[in-house]
Amino acid sequence: MVVPRDRKPEEAPLRVLFVCTANIARSPYAERRASQLLPDHAPEGRGVWLASAGMPGYPGRDMDPEMAAQLRARGGEPNGHVSRAVTHELLVESDLVLTFEFAQRLRIIDEWPDQALKVFGVRQFTHALERIPAPAHGLELLDQAYTARLPDGMNLDVVDPHRRGAAAARACADEIDAMLAAIVPALSAPGSR
Repeated sequence: MVVPRDRKPEEAPLRVLFVCTANIARSPYAERRASQLLPDHAPEGRGVWLASAGMPGYPGRDMDPEMAAQLRARGGEPNGHVSRAVTHELLVESDLVLTFEFAQRLRIIDEWPDQALKVFGVRQFTHALERIPAPAHGLELLDQAYTARLPDGMNLDVVDPHRRGAAAARACADEIDAMLAAIVPALSAPGSR
């Protein structure tokens, strides 16, 4: 395998961590929306573990009101979200870390270089999935994405909608939904455990 792992590929679930700045807008929206889009909503049976955190993070906050409204409008539930900061432990227990900004990816890699191989920009990962002709499942898919990835950069950032109003939140939610339309099926495909 290209990406080192602490468990066997057939073990479940695949562990995905979404990371934005404060863990109040983009990453919790992506976590909750991805969970909603998984084919099996039963946590024991879905084969994908989802979480979110912020880099640097501002622990203890609710979800951004405009992004919470977008999540509700799309059938999701923002209540109960409490923001937290990225930690080494969260990174270690994750198989895939998806950041919304290039700067977040660089900060994680700089602070925890031992976790660098599992950290992708969310758009970078989406583009890598498009480049894989016959996607594998689970950890093998992550290895394929690592090999197929193109360079990440600020031009691939997902703009933070926090305090920018309803139109910015709607545009951000639409953008995240478009990426999740490729990511969720790839991660939750049969045999992804």
